[in-house]
Amino acid sequence: FMASVIVRNLGRIPYAYGIELQKELAIKYQNANQRKLAGEILFCEHDAVYTFGLRQKEYALEAARLERLGAQVFKVGRGGLTTFHGPGQLVCYPVVNLRQLKLGVREYVRCLELAVIEACAVFNIKAETTSCTGVWVGDQKLCSLGIQVTHGVAFHGLGLNCSNDLSWFGHVVPCGIEGKGVASLSQLLNKTVYPDQVIPALVEGLSHTMKVECVHESREL
Repeated sequence: FMASVIVRNLGRIPYAYGIELQKELAIKYQNANQRKLAGEILFCEHDAVYTFGLRQKEYALEAARLERLGAQVFKVGRGGLTTFHGPGQLVCYPVVNLRQLKLGVREYVRCLELAVIEACAVFNIKAETTSCTGVWVGDQKLCSLGIQVTHGVAFHGLGLNCSNDLSWFGHVVPCGIEGKGVASLSQLLNKTVYPDQVIPALVEGLSHTMKVECVHESREL
């Protein structure tokens, strides 16, 4: 049988609430039992926020500088360095039991990358992975990716640039990679593409790469 995941679109939520919710769900789904439900995929947007991963150095100075721009700053437990989330970027947090999905961590990250590539193809954009993490179009980063695994449950996830203001990325080196640019679906297509327009394609991609059945849940938590 195929495992199922619940899909929720939470709209715009505070970053801290997103983290709390993921932690609660990570506890809920850490017992891989025989039931079919393997986790939940949360879609949302955040107000302007920079997040630092585990490898970030000189945190305090950098945080103070970025807060002066009017963004919130958080240090989180995912892999990777600095990234940015803001309105118009589609954030996707799959909170899934990897044991139940029979996926190793590397395989799982690959599933996320391929799902984004498949979603981009729906919009006629040829995206790819490189030796750097995330999903790229040429040497422009379209989607950042960073996960954390605790007791076999993965959380955090990805941020796909749709209609967000890319100038926020100019204040940091995205994910610590020098000399690279950033792109958004809107910029690449010369028309506004909103996050909600991309969710169906990404759900389809995730369902395909992770081999799960996605069940939409409409009600709020």
